[in-house]
Amino acid sequence: MHVISPIISKRQNKIIIGTILGGSSIVKPSKGRHCYLAMRSRNKKWIEHKASELFSLSSDNPFTSSKHTNRWQSLCYPVFDEYRNMFYKNNIRHIKAITLDTMYDLSIAIWYMDSGKYHNNEIILNTHIWGEKGTDTIERFFRIGLNYSTRITTDRGRFRIIIDADSSKDFFKIIAPYTHVKYE
Repeated sequence: MHVISPIISKRQNKIIIGTILGGSSIVKPSKGRHCYLAMRSRNKKWIEHKASELFSLSSDNPFTSSKHTNRWQSLCYPVFDEYRNMFYKNNIRHIKAITLDTMYDLSIAIWYMDSGKYHNNEIILNTHIWGEKGTDTIERFFRIGLNYSTRITTDRGRFRIIIDADSSKDFFKIIAPYTHVKYE
């Protein structure tokens, strides 16, 4: 049943924030009044899991799939205009330090599951969609806000943040309650 202005639960808010940080988009339709959330993933089970958490926001036919990508989208709601204002400036993705400071453990876990990987005892987060300035802001959040040892790198011209092995152990402690990912 479609509700004009659905209430977003605290859990849904955390999932939406992590999903946007992980690469999904808040879309402003050219002729629409309000924005919607568009998620994509190669992992069909993962997108279905997130979609089940956001079921009350789904469009009537929220899923589409192509050879390599699964997509889900919400209906257009005023609340997504607020997320758009939080994560975009002049129609370009933009991250503010204050936004990162209000993140929750679940948001970080979703972000990692969407765009992170574990390699050589280090966590690598893909931050390319946030550009160089956004990547700097995110790296500063992990370095100063969480006291992690981090560095910025590029892989095939795409920005990444690498969290060192000791800091990755702490990162996994934060996300472990929300994922199947465990530090070994």
